[in-house]
Amino acid sequence: MQASPVFRKMLAPDGKEKQNEVTLPDKPHEEVVLFLRCVCPMEYVKLNEGIIDVVLPLAKEYQVNSLLQKCEDWLLTEIEFIVGKVAGHVKETQTMVEFFAKCLLYGTKNELESLYNRAFELLVPYNLIRYQNTKFYKLLPDKIKWQLLEARLVKIEKTQCIGDGSFPEENEYVSEVEGVLMESPCVIANDPIFTTQQTPTTFTLGFPSQAQARKLNPHLYGTYLK
Repeated sequence: MQASPVFRKMLAPDGKEKQNEVTLPDKPHEEVVLFLRCVCPMEYVKLNEGIIDVVLPLAKEYQVNSLLQKCEDWLLTEIEFIVGKVAGHVKETQTMVEFFAKCLLYGTKNELESLYNRAFELLVPYNLIRYQNTKFYKLLPDKIKWQLLEARLVKIEKTQCIGDGSFPEENEYVSEVEGVLMESPCVIANDPIFTTQQTPTTFTLGFPSQAQARKLNPHLYGTYLK
């Protein structure tokens, strides 16, 4: 009752006598016991991802804010360990992206703003195919999916680079392209966002107007429009 306003209402006197027992339909016994252990001040439960999967929905349903905060803190810390590649937290890229998608779902469903913002930020650079078929992404509201895809599109347009895991800043991108072009001019020569001069070892980087692009390279620009 102290931890949960929902339990407080369920167990408080209803005008006759205090209710000493309530029924929680469709709640597995072992999950409720674990949840209560996480709430009880006399107990200590060391959180991990599996435990959070069980107790976080119950903490939200019964409005146990202290446990919601503990779960969010653990997930945010785990994210930073994964991003920082701390020993014991290193994951394959696909597994890492799926974890970020799970955190985004948890942040959305449980109104955990810090978790939601951090997971959203980390997912944007990754190719959609990495997470679109995961159960976590499929459970997201359509509005969140649209916002995620829109943020990725805006970033792509801003940097003129489709990345899987990172988006370079515009000046960093130009620097990377310069290095690639010096080593292999033909690679960039087929990219319509660049204008090339007659000599393959010299080049001009830029984003020309349509008239300029047609004048410099009409065939390439025309193919790009199609």
